[in-house]
Amino acid sequence: MPTSDMEVCALCKSGDRDVIQTQSLALLNRDTPCDISFCVCKACGHLQQWPPVSPTVMAHHYQSIATYELFGAPAALRAAPPARHAKRFLSLVSDIGLAPSSAYEIGCASGEMLHQFRRQGWQVAGCDPSPSAVSQAKTIFEIDADLGGEEDTLPSREKLDLILACHVLEHLYDPPATLARCHAALKPGGHLVFEVPCATAPDQLPPGWFTFEHLHYYQPAILERLLKASGFEVVEMRIAMTAEHYPVVAIAARKATGVTALSPFQPSDGARMARSYAARDEALWAATACRVDRFHEPVFLYGAGIHTAQLLDRTGIAPHVIAIADRDSKKWGHTQAGKPVISPAELLAHASRAPVIISSYVSERPIVKALREGGLPPSRIVPLYSDMPAC
Repeated sequence: MPTSDMEVCALCKSGDRDVIQTQSLALLNRDTPCDISFCVCKACGHLQQWPPVSPTVMAHHYQSIATYELFGAPAALRAAPPARHAKRFLSLVSDIGLAPSSAYEIGCASGEMLHQFRRQGWQVAGCDPSPSAVSQAKTIFEIDADLGGEEDTLPSREKLDLILACHVLEHLYDPPATLARCHAALKPGGHLVFEVPCATAPDQLPPGWFTFEHLHYYQPAILERLLKASGFEVVEMRIAMTAEHYPVVAIAARKATGVTALSPFQPSDGARMARSYAARDEALWAATACRVDRFHEPVFLYGAGIHTAQLLDRTGIAPHVIAIADRDSKKWGHTQAGKPVISPAELLAHASRAPVIISSYVSERPIVKALREGGLPPSRIVPLYSDMPAC
């Protein structure tokens, strides 16, 4: 992506912005922090990283760290019922009256959702930039998965009936270009169905919602306008406030043939939403800091990832961290903020009896459960967002 394009709004190409929040994140295996500004465009009101994280840094992150693999026995994964997001996609596709035909998923990860679509009679294929995820899609689910981003794979596809994108558009550097490629790859009247985090209800958003991996934070009106400008007509939009740990918006859009009139931007809406959430986020992290800054002795962290990078940025816990445990074997032996990343087995066997702070908002409860089942005394486990379950 040309540097000049990274200095303007990804949607309207304005160069006028307001900085809402900054973060300085210690990523795995990086000697210097990654500094990010989260901004609102003064011209259109779109919320985004501006400038976005370097594509080189992001590509390394997806290919070697955030690989979106599945954990579990292959037979059990194949037999599993649809996950929550897959249920939402299957329901939306059925409700708009689409009969099974050809479906292509961009950012298909390990192929779990495509597997569920195939069960319903669809002919499926997809793409993903993670080599390990694509390998799982092929070996576990026997999915025809292309290695690469949609910019590499969609141009060779044509006359598709359905394109799926589950939490992909928020990761893209040039959303209008992606939508143009989707439009070209669909047959006349074909459909694009996607879901993204919804920039709404800032009082319901979790700490760290502005995050390294998400380049964009879409408001429903911005999405609708973006789709119309890309040659789509919105068939249905669904906002689910509690389906995940934050609101999500799912949209089914049909490839249109005519030109649609565009409504004017309302930039003040985005600015109000962004500032409201930034104030909430600051208060949430202040409360977390109060909880962890009482530790003046050595501690472990559990979870080597973006939440830990944010925790280290927003609190004073870093000098007290012995090591960071994580279940992902790809991370073992590496470092984050100069701290070694170790396996759960190493944590349990470590000579230190130091407290273990759970550094995850989404997975806190499963981590607590796993540590207790592994024999870690409850007195050593420190959740940040929930109380310890009763023995």
